[in-house]
Amino acid sequence: MTGSVSAWARKIAELFDAHRLRVERAIARRTGDPQTAGDLAQDAFLRLARLPDGEAIQNPAGLLYVVADRVALDHCRAAKRQRLREAGPPDEELPSSGPGADMVVERNQTMARLRGAIDSLPPKTRDVFLLYHVEGLSYRAIGERLGISPRTVEYHLRTALEQCRAHMKRRPMR
Repeated sequence: MTGSVSAWARKIAELFDAHRLRVERAIARRTGDPQTAGDLAQDAFLRLARLPDGEAIQNPAGLLYVVADRVALDHCRAAKRQRLREAGPPDEELPSSGPGADMVVERNQTMARLRGAIDSLPPKTRDVFLLYHVEGLSYRAIGERLGISPRTVEYHLRTALEQCRAHMKRRPMR
């Protein structure tokens, strides 16, 4: 057993000599923190060295980079948690990053008007419009489904767009 541990330890030492600088650079890129990259790289090598049955690993260098990426990710998450703790609770006076209530109401009203415009289309024109814009079918596929020519599909789409534009330009009902 001691022979296998020493063989794995030798392999880790070889990996350290061959890959340390590249692992540190990869971690520094991932974290944006070159000062701690050396410590995090050592942590990655230690995690790899502590794996049971290390000799059975087919690609230790590849696994090293996976472990290093995980160490860097853990570091980034811990740093973010620390920044959030230091920042304290969110200030109720700060504006929200989402849309304001007036924007939400306006968007909902616009969507309702658009649904009304689509609902007011003649049935076949509405079907063509929905098949094209919602289901993403081609003119040919729509024509085959509805038993009309692609040219007629084009006519119905043009009609639908003209009628929807006219409907949306009218003053909304209050």
